[in-house]
Amino acid sequence: MMVLMASSAFAAEPDFRLHVGGQVGFPYVLGVSSTGTFFKEGRPRFDVDATWEPSVQLQSYSLGGAYHVLDRAFFVGGRLRIVQYLPPWARGASDAFLGLGLEAGVRIRVGPGEKGVIHVTLHGTFVPGQATNLSTLVGLSAGFSWSVFER
Repeated sequence: MMVLMASSAFAAEPDFRLHVGGQVGFPYVLGVSSTGTFFKEGRPRFDVDATWEPSVQLQSYSLGGAYHVLDRAFFVGGRLRIVQYLPPWARGASDAFLGLGLEAGVRIRVGPGEKGVIHVTLHGTFVPGQATNLSTLVGLSAGFSWSVFER
């Protein structure tokens, strides 16, 4: 009887969750993102995300992928980032630069059914073709997201 109960509880764990949330940080002051998390046996294995980070003189659109080390909260990943050195409300043409980056951090699941996620991320992006003082962007961000879909 105990085995049946354990297997039915295991079956209730999602294989995938989609989170939507926001973040604050530096050099990108604000951000909104959508993150998809793939689970293996109820533990996070991989994340993919799309993020927009507007700011006063810098904004970024990015796609990221992360691997959860030992299927725990700690993750390492990479990010492909389009960086624009102007505010989102600016008119006219803008140069956009492609950057590649690495990141590491934690994504801690909280709340009922662990549907909330608190994250803290340290990231670095290399933007070739920029002036020396703008070619490497190092930052820190923290945020919260909530699950809006799971299967």
